[in-house]
Amino acid sequence: MPLLTVVVPVYRVEDYLRQCLDSIVDQGLGDLEVIVVDDRSPDGSGKIADEYASKHAAVRAIHLPENVGLGRARNAGLAEASGDYVWFVDSDDWLAAGALRAVAERLTAERDAGRDLDMLVVDYARHYEPEGVTRRSAAARTLARTPGPEVFTARQRPAVLSQLHVAWSRVVRRSFLHRHDLVFHLGLYEDVSWTYPALLAAERIGFLDRVCVYYRQREGAITKTGGERHLDVVDHWTRVLENLPADHPLRPELFRISLRHCADVMGNDLRVPDGRLRRRFFYRLAAYHRRFAPPGWRPAGRRDQRLKTWLVARRVYPAYAVLRLCWHVRRRLTEFRARVAKTLSRG
Repeated sequence: MPLLTVVVPVYRVEDYLRQCLDSIVDQGLGDLEVIVVDDRSPDGSGKIADEYASKHAAVRAIHLPENVGLGRARNAGLAEASGDYVWFVDSDDWLAAGALRAVAERLTAERDAGRDLDMLVVDYARHYEPEGVTRRSAAARTLARTPGPEVFTARQRPAVLSQLHVAWSRVVRRSFLHRHDLVFHLGLYEDVSWTYPALLAAERIGFLDRVCVYYRQREGAITKTGGERHLDVVDHWTRVLENLPADHPLRPELFRISLRHCADVMGNDLRVPDGRLRRRFFYRLAAYHRRFAPPGWRPAGRRDQRLKTWLVARRVYPAYAVLRLCWHVRRRLTEFRARVAKTLSRG
């Protein structure tokens, strides 16, 4: 039984898949299983998966009979996994050099100390295309500076809740996933309803303070394109909170995080490109607020964030739409002034 299984779901990523798989197999970790799940990809991704499976004993390619989406493709990989730990890596991202060995050494060290981790959170860096700029996660640095035990629960170090809610930044014990029936559900933002229940259930969490994943920011990615599917984010947060006891001490913090996340998606012109869809999103979020707001809860953060929350709570969409227009105009003016100042400085 290998220590680690890396599950790589594949769909329309033939331009990126080789870099992803090379970043895994070239690290030379022996105690490794790699499962590439071809989600009925219409391009050459499936052939690339077969190519790597034929060349590397640790790699296995699975071809699904129909396209099922990212979450269910991950579930299919998990069902085939045999490693003690599972790491879901997206096929358009790639692992940093030495990441697998660093993860394996940390997992083994904790096991030797008699405290097998349920979850190891790893740091990442965003890679922006086509600029080629890479920036390390600020939230992970905040967690690293937060006092608390080295092996912890979410209650002991709540800052872990503010990490980007993605599956690929967590290496999770397979028996833990099965024990708590943690699988991915349908819909966009499926990581939300998997990540937070896992964090809340985990009794032993570790954090690896080094960049292990390069997260590619590219045009054409699902979260960079618009449409009705972005309303799914409210449904996934509903799944999280409706299964959390009303008196859970972390419920207010999770509610705060969920509102900010949903408001950010709602206000994103690329994801929610028209006013009718944004109006539907607003009232769906207002219903979510009415259902899950903890007694006496008050929003925190910047003034504009507090104001947006206040308007959502009172279901005042016309005022939200007007204020949103004002914020856009102010931002455009600021950008225009910056361009003028830059031009004048060149003289």
